[in-house]
Amino acid sequence: MSPPSHPQIELRCPSAPAAVTALRRKAAAFAAEQGANKALVADVNLAVSEAATNAVKYGDESNQSSVGLMAEVNKGWLEFSVTDEGERFGKGSPDGLGLGLAIIARLCDDLKIIQEGAGTTVLMRFALR
Repeated sequence: MSPPSHPQIELRCPSAPAAVTALRRKAAAFAAEQGANKALVADVNLAVSEAATNAVKYGDESNQSSVGLMAEVNKGWLEFSVTDEGERFGKGSPDGLGLGLAIIARLCDDLKIIQEGAGTTVLMRFALR
């Protein structure tokens, strides 16, 4: 198998509050390593933090679940995905009023939420600047 043609990272953590910090830091460091300016790094940091918080909050409540981060650079775009293994997204308590997704949508250039089987994936794209 040949190495990827563009930079990428992957990280999985147990679904716990500490995962939010780990994923946020890894994403921000990756963005900075790819030449993102300070404003873009801050946007990535906050967007991934919000997505990871949702993944921990609404993911599988079992002690065996995890949350993940994948990131890559593709044709001038920084692309991040945050995944969980639960089916609770949209079924949880109304606290927070869904503000995290609104924040993410304002920070990134493209946002997709995919719910298939057991889990949710939040895909975020940022123009590399």
